Order: sequence, then C-alpha cells, then structure tokens
Amino acid sequence: MIRLTRKGVRRWLRGHPWIFRSDVASVGDAVRGGDLATVAGSDGRPLGIAAYSDQSEIAVRGTPIALGEDVETGWLRLLDAAIDRRADRPACARLVNGDADGLPGLIIDRYGPGISLQTLTQAADRRLDATVAHLDARLAPTTLALRNDVKVRHHEGLPEAKRLLRGAPDVEAPIGDLTLGFDLLEGQKTGGFLDQTDNRLAAARFLSGEVIDCFSYDGGFGLQLAAAGCDVTCVDSSEHALERLRANAARNGLSVKTEAGNVFDRLRAWAAEGRQLDGIVLDPPAFAKSRKSADAGRRAYKEINLRAFKLLRPGGRLVTCTCSAHLDRADFERVVAEAAADAGRWARVVERRSAAPDHPTLLTARETDYLKVLLIEVS
Repeated sequence: MIRLTRKGVRRWLRGHPWIFRSDVASVGDAVRGGDLATVAGSDGRPLGIAAYSDQSEIAVRGTPIALGEDVETGWLRLLDAAIDRRADRPACARLVNGDADGLPGLIIDRYGPGISLQTLTQAADRRLDATVAHLDARLAPTTLALRNDVKVRHHEGLPEAKRLLRGAPDVEAPIGDLTLGFDLLEGQKTGGFLDQTDNRLAAARFLSGEVIDCFSYDGGFGLQLAAAGCDVTCVDSSEHALERLRANAARNGLSVKTEAGNVFDRLRAWAAEGRQLDGIVLDPPAFAKSRKSADAGRRAYKEINLRAFKLLRPGGRLVTCTCSAHLDRADFERVVAEAAADAGRWARVVERRSAAPDHPTLLTARETDYLKVLLIEVS
C-alpha cells in the first residue's frame, strides 16, 4: 500500500492523477517500481489504484482500475476500452493516449497495417509483453515497432531503445483522401504526428491560393493543402524530411515546392522582398519545453507569428499552432495577439482547435491539453 500525505490526498481528491514523491508519506515493503498498487490516505482508507515508480519524481499515477479488481485484468480492460472508443476513427489513429485513457505511460499509434508503441513508465514497461499479446489478438498488425527512444524514460530509470518487433518499418496508410508513407522506426514521435490529423484537414478547407507550410516535416499540412488546390511551398530544416515529403507527393500525384532552411530566416527574407501570401501554416516544434524555457518560448512564438502576419495580404489566413504544454491557451492567444498588434493587422479568430479526438486530454490535468491551434483571418 502507498500512503499519501494530506497534501497528496487533497491533490488525489481533486482528480489530478499525478502525485509527486514529496506527497507520498510511505510505501509498503511489498510495493515495487512498476506495481499497480493501492493508494490510501494517512488513515489507511483506500482511495484507489495507481501505477508506482520508484525512480520518477511523479511517484504515483492514478488509474481508473477499481478497488478489488485484479490489476492486470484491469489494465487489459482499460486497453480494450481505449481501442473501442476509437472504433469510428480512421486507419491512422492513436489507440491509447496514456493518462487520459487511464494507462499511464502507454502510447499506441496505428498506421494502417502497422502499430507503433511506447512504454514511458515503469508500469507500462513491465506490461509490454502482455500489451503486445493483447494487440496481436485484437488487431493482428503486420508491423509492430517499439519507439522507446525518448528521454522521458530516464526519469523512470529506464533506458532508451527502439526496435522492430515484427515486419518492416515502412508502411502506407490513408490520411483523408491521401495515401502516405510512414517510417515507424525512424520517423518523428512514433512515426508521424497523428495529433494534427483533423487540423490538417480543417486547414485544407480554410486556406486557398499561395500558401507556405512552415516547419512542414514530411508534409502533413502541405500535402492536404496541395490536394485541395493550393499552390504550396513547404519549408523545413531537414532535407531528409523533405525527401519523404516529395515521395509522398509523388505517391499521390501532387505538385509541392520544397525549401530546406531555417523558417525564421526564410520569413525575414520574404518580408524583405515584399512578398505577399494568401495563407501560412505555422506548426513549429515546442519552443517552451519546460517552465524554465517558457519566457524564451513566448518570444519565439511571438517572433514567428509577427513575421507571418507581415507576409499575409489583406484577407489572408493563418493557421498557427503550439504543442508546448507549458504555454496554456490564454497565454498562447496573448502572444499571437501581441504579434498581430505589432504587425498592425486586424486579426479575427475563426476557429480554435485542439488535438484530434483520438488524443483526448484529462479534464483534471491541464498539462495534458498541450496542442492549441488557431485559424485566423487578417485585414
């Protein structure tokens, strides 16, 4: 049994699933890292079941496994429930989204015939074999990749690793009306950025004319825009990513221009040339990866949005994103508003968006609401 301090109990009762080590009063001798253990208050009254880590500062991660339920059965029950909730999602989708699905540290993404997964906590890592066997029984993927090459595992005392459990890493899968290629072993994240799937389709409905897709990676936004009839230039610092983009364009019979380079530099150069655009997509990496870097992140977001506003012609449209969990929605909108004001643009928010529905957030854990997207029209 794990006993919490009064502060820890208050946090638990507020519904936040993460309890820090400083709020743990005691851990029973029988409890080991990776256990799904009973959590109690200082009086010993059981509060629920949580995943325990003997290494991370987040020592306790709550789950909706019921008191008295066999915990291993409960883990697989939650896995089935998460998959069932995505029954109406397309062939490319997140099947498990960690804490929001009650499975701390477990990420499972499906790319058509392939599945890529991560086990980011001791509890998820210990149950890797059981999870894979369950996925085999339910979904029978032809490719199965383990993408544990992420630094967050160090907090759990776990090594980084990636390997193919089955099949070939390159798979093809549909996104909207396109068929795209994904590398499940070497691609970003688990092979791609599935959280933006619905936002990319929305951007293709929102934008038209001459459009620049900034931080394009392998063309998630740009290819959907090209398919919708836009004249698209994709800019990214990685030539390898642009190679994959061009291959995906050829696969779908699309014409897309590409430029390898620093987005900040390219936007400044285009502004100096007096270039005017109908649309811009800004989907940068997280500029604020921690609380300490939040101020620097705000400056970077303001700079990139300021440059974009200056390049848009009257009636132009901007799709601007942040995936920084340490920049909340109000803060992000404040930064974008300051950029619009400094650029002298009248900016109307047409739509506010989040991650795709297969990437749910937990209402009682604001940190899980990381992706914010604004669709803006300017005068």
